Amino acid sequence: MDCRLVQSHLDAYVDGELEPSPVIEFERHLDQCSECRNELALARMLKQGVREGVRSAEAPPSLKVRVGHALDREDAAQGRAAARWTTPLAVAAVLALALGAALRPQPGNPHATEASTAVNGPGLLSDIVAQHKDQLPADVTPDQPEKVTPWFRGRVAFRVRSVDFGEPQVRFAGARVSHVGSQRAARFYYDVGDSRMTVVAFKPPPDFHAVLRNERPSQEWRRKRVGSRVLTYRNVQGYTVPVIEHDGIAYAFTGDLDQQRLLRLVASARLP
Repeated sequence: MDCRLVQSHLDAYVDGELEPSPVIEFERHLDQCSECRNELALARMLKQGVREGVRSAEAPPSLKVRVGHALDREDAAQGRAAARWTTPLAVAAVLALALGAALRPQPGNPHATEASTAVNGPGLLSDIVAQHKDQLPADVTPDQPEKVTPWFRGRVAFRVRSVDFGEPQVRFAGARVSHVGSQRAARFYYDVGDSRMTVVAFKPPPDFHAVLRNERPSQEWRRKRVGSRVLTYRNVQGYTVPVIEHDGIAYAFTGDLDQQRLLRLVASARLP
């Protein structure tokens, strides 16, 4: 796949609308192309911005003015009539474009997109939920758990080992390379009875540390003591996503389990 083809189908990829075979080719390309990874991160932020904009009651007046001027310039360049703020959805879409423009990496600040995504958290967690839904085939199969660490060596920027759980009904079902934002991550599948649980390990951007440590309080994030562990979690697209940070690596969990069951399993996790 070339960059033009990948970038023209990013929206379908983000929405989980591609068949498994094209998704595999997409991820192989993303492994090797930093430009397309950056475009993917931007596409996810734009969609998140639309969702947040739809929920927002009103855009700040100063932002409306700035976006309006930008639209007028674009309309003049394209020979079209000036855009009008006609519906809440239109407002949300334009705000999303403004958000995307604001979050594009600026000269001298190549990590601006990644850091800004981390402040809000949902963009990263939406990646986790999407990866749980796509159920792509594993690169490391269930009968090869001892190959997890050597297989990931050189493929991600940290040492990877699978997560163990204190409950015997949790069975390792495979692992593969994936992406969170613009960086590579390690994805693990686990079978829990008839249900599936996904764990994604990644290096959290700096601002995400503050979210997990409650240095940036947010009403969307919740904390709950389960056994001896205090869990930080958030509900995203109908899924519960607990996140644990260990030795500088974030482990995000989600699955086809009710919230109480998932939190109990995460509390029993033995991190590498």
